[in-house]
Amino acid sequence: MSFSSQRLALTQNSSKTIEELKKKNLILTLTLRKSQILADENEKLRKALAFKEDKKVEMTGVEIASFNPSTWRRLVIINTGKDKGLRPGLFAVDSDGFLVGKLVEVKNNFSRLMLVDDPEFSLPVYIGNDSLGLLSGGLDVVKIQYIDISDNVKLNDIVWFKTSLMSCPVYVGRVRKINENKNGLFLDVDVQLFSQNPLVKKIFIIK
Repeated sequence: MSFSSQRLALTQNSSKTIEELKKKNLILTLTLRKSQILADENEKLRKALAFKEDKKVEMTGVEIASFNPSTWRRLVIINTGKDKGLRPGLFAVDSDGFLVGKLVEVKNNFSRLMLVDDPEFSLPVYIGNDSLGLLSGGLDVVKIQYIDISDNVKLNDIVWFKTSLMSCPVYVGRVRKINENKNGLFLDVDVQLFSQNPLVKKIFIIK
């Protein structure tokens, strides 16, 4: 065999070896990623179970089936509906127990979930110990309006609410900015939500 033929054969063998190594590396990467995904999923379920036991509440785990394509709405479709006892008005939390949104439409086997930062989302909430206001969703910022200007609201105060289905509060976020309303009668508060990017987290409906 000539030198050029040997070199060509060596090059081809090296290319095959490199290709095989790439395949093995990809398989290993995918296997590790799958293991991490399963570990993350188990951790989310463990947290949800702990939350459920701690709060003594009934919950149903759901999955996101699709997203609303609108650029100014924050709505998702989940794969569960009346078949699992869901109904409009029920609240959704993530695996840490933080508010994600509420059901606005329920069909036989799917439902529409409005996320907290949807512009049409609203909910009476507490700030700190006893201040009360109306939480309003927004794509840029989530606010609490109609807080009495005499209330002692402070930065980092916890925002929460209570539902008749639970004896314990559901946490929403914390105060990140305080503004005086133009009319001088109320405070407007910007909220930092606790649940970040709920679209990639496990979601549970409080029943």
